[in-house]
Amino acid sequence: MTRLIPFCLLAVFVSATEVRQDFKKDDALWVNAEDPVPTKITQTGKVKRYSEQMVGDGVHFQTGGVVDLKGDIIGRQVHNGGLVGVHGQGTEVRFSGHWKGDEGGAYPMLVLRDGGKMVWTKDATVDFVMAGTFYTRQLWVWGDGTGILELEEDFRSDLTEGATVPNAMGTIRLNGATLITHHSLSLPYNSRPDGRGGVYHNGHVVFEGEGPSTWSVRSTPHRYSAQIDFASDGTLDLQAPLTHCGTFQVNLDVGGSGNFTSTGAFRTTRPGATITKTGPAMLSLEGQQGWQENSTLVVEEGLLRIHTDPAESERLGEKYGNHLNLVVKRGGKVVFSAPRIRLGSLTIEPGATVWHLDGVTLEVDGKVVKK
Repeated sequence: MTRLIPFCLLAVFVSATEVRQDFKKDDALWVNAEDPVPTKITQTGKVKRYSEQMVGDGVHFQTGGVVDLKGDIIGRQVHNGGLVGVHGQGTEVRFSGHWKGDEGGAYPMLVLRDGGKMVWTKDATVDFVMAGTFYTRQLWVWGDGTGILELEEDFRSDLTEGATVPNAMGTIRLNGATLITHHSLSLPYNSRPDGRGGVYHNGHVVFEGEGPSTWSVRSTPHRYSAQIDFASDGTLDLQAPLTHCGTFQVNLDVGGSGNFTSTGAFRTTRPGATITKTGPAMLSLEGQQGWQENSTLVVEEGLLRIHTDPAESERLGEKYGNHLNLVVKRGGKVVFSAPRIRLGSLTIEPGATVWHLDGVTLEVDGKVVKK
């Protein structure tokens, strides 16, 4: 049973509520329109990811209106990184507190259903990075395809101060949810010691599960030098340009975590995944790419620039290779600018536009089609 603990804020003498939960007891609290908003949420116990247990535990908002969540979300003990949910059309939780989900083995979780929306404001701090190793825990976002997590333009994800302070949000995993971002500095990203006296950059945006997921890039041009992984189909809605420039990196053992490899890649992580680019703004692939068998990139509108060879992915493992099927729809545009471009297949529909820059060799299914 959730405990509501009334207490007095000494500085301003305002009555408030602290919530403490133990997930071993199937502990859920639903906050409705007339209920007080928790000023502090402390949780213990393990929850199975992407399961109905994520609704049977945690703090869930279903107010039908805007809620200001200014208090802390704290996951205690191993495996708990904090669990909140936002449910229902019109329900918007504006978070400006501190979310601490950096315990060893922690799984911070967010449920978004029936049009629910959570916004991380400029005042929010999200700490999923473990002390010592600077390894980031990951936010598991689970929904029915209608919910939204929005990171405001002034929200900052990396507060590590050059890998000296373990405080950052390094990974978002989407399973049936939409992520809206407005600035590069809001993207999942953290700095880690590289074991050589330098700094190693790490971060992930992951599409996975069965629910439809979208990343909507808005307001300002974005650059991302970390991983974008598609373990399921996903949509990139580009209302502002997105440039991916991640590279393959390996750090040495730091703090007993062992050596860690980041592909830095824009890649599919299962065969048959389809990525759909929508929106008028540009997607520019300037970093490491990786494509598993029968991967498809569909350009429905706007421009795709390919600056690196999609098939140059041997460093990522034997599952990766010349497997990208590129489809350019009516209204879509593509520029090939790498010296060598290798594709599994290329489909150019009527009304689409494709440019080959001088010096580009284009190979499709192992055959040179333009040199």
